[in-house]
Amino acid sequence: MVSARELAEAFTPAADEVGWARSKTATEQHFLALVVLLKCYQRLGYFPKLADVPAAVVDYVRGKLELAEAVEAVHESDRTLWRHRDFVRTRMGVKYTPAKVRVVAEAAIRKAVQSKDNPV
Repeated sequence: MVSARELAEAFTPAADEVGWARSKTATEQHFLALVVLLKCYQRLGYFPKLADVPAAVVDYVRGKLELAEAVEAVHESDRTLWRHRDFVRTRMGVKYTPAKVRVVAEAAIRKAVQSKDNPV
């Protein structure tokens, strides 16, 4: 359950965010999906699946964007989703380097395994 206060504080899109998202999308559903992804990433630090975003959040953002209730936050293809994620990362100044992440994770796992009482 998301409180009204959290909705207002974390999920209200700023005017510049609305303009930015409008300039990146051609349809209302992609506009809504992009803003929801942006606000969720800002709040959570990762991209949830749109289907996992609480309906209260999507409804709140839809209302703030003054979109019709029939407009859903969906991506028609994975390509659009990936592009939207790239847009958000660029806006947030986040570098996406999965190969580096795997190297860091592997090193941390190897170190943890060696320090446990029962190494594998």
